[in-house]
Amino acid sequence: NTFGTPFLDQTAGVNPNEVTLRELSYRFPLSNSLQVVVGPRINFYRYFDNNKFNFFVDGASSFNSNNSPLLSATRRGAGALVLWDIGRALKLRFGYLGESTEFLPTSVFNSASNPSQGLFGGTNTTTAELTFSPSDRTNLRFLYSRSNIQQIGGLIGSPNSKPLNGVADDGFGGRLGNATANTYSFNFDWSVTRGFGLFGRYGYAETNIFPKTNRPDGTIKNQSYQLGLAFPDLFKEGALLTVSYLVPFDFTGGRRFLVSGGGNGGTQYEIEATYYLPLTDHISIVPAFYAISNANNFDNNPTIFVGNLRTQFSF
Repeated sequence: NTFGTPFLDQTAGVNPNEVTLRELSYRFPLSNSLQVVVGPRINFYRYFDNNKFNFFVDGASSFNSNNSPLLSATRRGAGALVLWDIGRALKLRFGYLGESTEFLPTSVFNSASNPSQGLFGGTNTTTAELTFSPSDRTNLRFLYSRSNIQQIGGLIGSPNSKPLNGVADDGFGGRLGNATANTYSFNFDWSVTRGFGLFGRYGYAETNIFPKTNRPDGTIKNQSYQLGLAFPDLFKEGALLTVSYLVPFDFTGGRRFLVSGGGNGGTQYEIEATYYLPLTDHISIVPAFYAISNANNFDNNPTIFVGNLRTQFSF
């Protein structure tokens, strides 16, 4: 995931020949403008950090493009959300999720299903999002997430974890206790004309670590940003071309706590292009190209080039 691989190239679970449940929730209205979502496995990105040109089905389609690489330590979880459409120009989303993710082994992760941890122990995330739409062509989204992250074997994080995008110890190989993180994010989409749009996001996160040794507490700081161009209805009605430049995780402080050192001072950046082309009402093809430089923030890593072509069947 750190290399921005195509979003839909993912397996169902951690073991061969198993059936996994990706989502299970119940959504119901309290009024015309207020809805509630509850369930044991809610998809965080169905409700937060959306973008008109970054939807993985027909927009920018890598893991690092269609949602913030820093935003939530709980991609899917057990809990509840409140969705409030305040008015035409304002929407508020608020939610709490305890970790319950289909691609993590339950014996180690997925604290929400562990009776000794439950909804409020282990890893969990509280998120608020305010969307301001000054016109039908512009959407501005402001997000804040507070994450509690359980230590695994005295370490915090994993190659797929957010907001850290890495593994941390006390800076000297010593063990850590549970961590906390604060993430601030902003994303926008702007339809400048019928055939041209702009989109982007910026995120900043601080992960607070607490050594079990006599080392002092520390903070790991990182940021992420993206800016892209969108061309709706290019060559055919319903088509969409997106081209973007993004930096998925740039460490600005606390690199000494990262097991890998957070790289060697380089900063990974990516150039991505995705073209969604509907062939019929039910069939579309989506070619995509990715160039990833300074992979994992090592400037001596070779540039990675990825070509991807998928066919989508919609029913």
